[in-house]
Amino acid sequence: MNLKRPFKILLILIVFVIAGVVAWHFYKKNHENPVSGLKPRVEMGIGRISNITDSTIDLSLNLLVHNPLPIGFDVNGFDYFVQMNGVTIIQNKYEEPLALKANDSTMVTLPSKLKIADLSKEGDKESSKGEDSADYHFETVFHFQKPILGKDSLTLSMDKRLPLYQLPKVEVVDFDMEKFRLSKSDVIIKLKFSNRNSFPIQFKNPSYVVDLGKQKRLAEGKVKDMTRVKAHSSEIYEIPLAINMGKVLKAAGQIITKGKELPFTLYFKSKLVSDNDIFKDSDVNIIVDGELRDIDTVKKNLAN
Repeated sequence: MNLKRPFKILLILIVFVIAGVVAWHFYKKNHENPVSGLKPRVEMGIGRISNITDSTIDLSLNLLVHNPLPIGFDVNGFDYFVQMNGVTIIQNKYEEPLALKANDSTMVTLPSKLKIADLSKEGDKESSKGEDSADYHFETVFHFQKPILGKDSLTLSMDKRLPLYQLPKVEVVDFDMEKFRLSKSDVIIKLKFSNRNSFPIQFKNPSYVVDLGKQKRLAEGKVKDMTRVKAHSSEIYEIPLAINMGKVLKAAGQIITKGKELPFTLYFKSKLVSDNDIFKDSDVNIIVDGELRDIDTVKKNLAN
């Protein structure tokens, strides 16, 4: 009689274990991901570029975090980085708390800043090979508010083949120095717009300011129109600039004394228009520095 009670308890425990295993099996079958199983996973995508300068890019990353587990967990923040073909192009921290609910997905927008030099170095190398896409690797480390199964952090990563995004390039290729010397009220500057992407882009309502030597805002101009550049091509546009007559004479004196060593600075502002969502309505604020001798070099290269 005394043996029946322990036997019943054992039988009940076995039933509970079997029920638990069966329930877990059905939950896993209905909720696991074919790639990561029941392990939380992340997906990263580029949201849009909001601002482009001569040295940095402000952009947003869209991070989707999926938690297939039947329990949720809270995250204090996380570190993350993005690599393009093995080269780290973005490294940052997200310091806001994040609640990941059970069997749910959460979208997080990550404001990021990218150095153009880091992107251009790898992008130029791949572009020279004729590549228009790259291997991107995203990795993040979640820091839990409370330990889960004895762990206080979780590392997640993803790899994806995405387009090789190339920034548009603006160069000064020519302007008529004789008109400066003759004190004309306007001058034509020639700009070369290069687009190395696999989709066309347009510069909307571009505006320009030119400093020559010590003369600030020597010339200014605006174009109320679209400057279109086809995919994988360059276009040269003639831009009319109104010049400040009072500063022209001073600039002419500097040209005589310094000649081709006279520095110039072009300030270029515009908005990008593209069918590609990443570049749509991005602000462009580019500063181009050089010397007058640089323009001669560009003209010779264009002639060859």
